[in-house]
Amino acid sequence: MTLDWVPRGYSYIRELGSGACGEVALARHDPLDRLVAIKRIHRWAINDDDALRRFRREGRVLAGLHHPAIVRVYDFKLTTDNALLIMEYVPGRPLSDLVSDGALAAGEGLTALGDVAAALAAAASAGVIHRDVKPGNVFVLPDGRAKLGDFGLARVVTDPAVFRTTDGQAGGTPAYFPPEVSQGSCEPDERSDAYSFAVMAYEVLTGRQPFVGDDPLTMIAAHWHQNAEAPHDFIRGFPRAASTALLAGLDRQPERRPLPQALMTWLAAVPASDWPAAGRAPGPGDEARAGTVATRRVPIRAPATPPPPVRMPRRSRRVPLIVGLVLLVGVVAAGLTRLLLAQPKQIPLSVRSVSVHTRPEPPVAHCPAAHFEFIAVIVTNGSAGTLAVQWTKPDGRLSSVQEISVPSGHKNVSTGLRFAVSGTNPLHGTAMVHVLSPGKVDATSTQIDYHC
Repeated sequence: MTLDWVPRGYSYIRELGSGACGEVALARHDPLDRLVAIKRIHRWAINDDDALRRFRREGRVLAGLHHPAIVRVYDFKLTTDNALLIMEYVPGRPLSDLVSDGALAAGEGLTALGDVAAALAAAASAGVIHRDVKPGNVFVLPDGRAKLGDFGLARVVTDPAVFRTTDGQAGGTPAYFPPEVSQGSCEPDERSDAYSFAVMAYEVLTGRQPFVGDDPLTMIAAHWHQNAEAPHDFIRGFPRAASTALLAGLDRQPERRPLPQALMTWLAAVPASDWPAAGRAPGPGDEARAGTVATRRVPIRAPATPPPPVRMPRRSRRVPLIVGLVLLVGVVAAGLTRLLLAQPKQIPLSVRSVSVHTRPEPPVAHCPAAHFEFIAVIVTNGSAGTLAVQWTKPDGRLSSVQEISVPSGHKNVSTGLRFAVSGTNPLHGTAMVHVLSPGKVDATSTQIDYHC
C-alpha cells in the first residue's frame, strides 16, 4: 500500500497512531533499508499557522538534540500539501500503556525513569524545555530502556520570543501541569519539567496519579491547592525514603524541587529489597481517575492575577472555584471565571532585591565532571511587567538575555542557571545574575570550587 503523502524514497508499512492534528506511519527508508516513523499533520489542519509552527519547532528542536534516550529526527519536509517529520522508529510501547494496569516493578520503573531523567538533562543542557513530560510521550523498548519524544510544545530558553505561545497561553497536560506555570508566576524552565517528571514518577511507582479532577480546570487547580498523599500511606511496604523523594519532586516552590536526575539518585539509593511487589494499590478517588481529563493536552491561558493559595483538606478532590483562568479544549471554550475585585492603579514594575542560591551546598565538586545550579530570586514590587535577565557564568561567559513576564501581584520571581564543568583543570568562580531592566541590579553567588 502507498499513501500519496509518503515522500519519495520511503515505503509505507502501516499506521502507528493518529490524533487531533496528526498521524504517524511506519515506513521504510528504501536507500538505507531503515525503518522510520513519519509524523504528518492532517490535511484539514495544514493551513493552521499554529500547527505548522509547532511542527517546525519540534523538527528543529529534536534535530539539534543527540542523546540515546531522545527520539531522533532524521528529516523535516514541508510542502504546499504536507508537513512531515521523519523520525527514528521506536519499536516499543508508550509508558502510559504500561502504567494503565498499575505500578511498574521498581526495577523496571526506575530504569525507564532514569532514561527520561537523562534525556531531560541533555535537553536542558542544550537550553530546551520539553513542557509536556508525561507517560504518553515516553516510549519503552523491549529491553526496558526508554526514549522521550514529542517535543511539539518545547521551548528554547535562550530564545523565548520564538518558542513562547501566543496570547499568554502555555500548553500542557492537566495531570502533569506545573502549578507555577498555570498561575503565570514564571516562564517554564527545567524546574517545570522536573515537576511533570515527578508526577510521572509518582504514577509509575504507585500506579496512580497524585492529583485528580473531574475536568481540566479542577485538575489544574489540584496542583495548586491539594497535597499529594504519601505513597507509604496507601501502599503497604512502600519505602518512606521513596515517598519523601517523590513528595519533594512535587514541591510547589520550583526552587526547592530536585531536578530529575537528582530525584533519580534519591530513588536509586533505596535498596531493591525495600520496594514492594508491583501492582496497583486502590485508593480513594479511583473512579475519578478513570476519566480522560488527565491525559488531554490543552492550552491554558495564564491568569492576569494568580489566585492566592488556599489550604484545603488533604483528601479534597474538588476545587469549587478557580479564578482568573481561561481554558480552551480544542476550539471550544470550556470555562471562564474572573476575579470581581477592583484593581488598584497600576504602577511600573520595579526590582527591590536580588539574591542567588547555589547548589550543591557547599558548592564543592571534584573531577572528572560536575554540575552546579544557581537560582536567582528576584523580589519585585508586585506590578505587572517584563524582566530582562542575563547571567555571567563562573567561567566568565555571558548567557543569552532571558525575558520573564511577571503578572500583577507576583512579587517573587525565580530564574536559574545550570553550569557544567569537566576535565582536570580546576575552576574557582562565581555566577552573577544581572537584571537589565527595569533598572540595573546585580547579585553574586557563593564561590564554587571544582578541583581534582
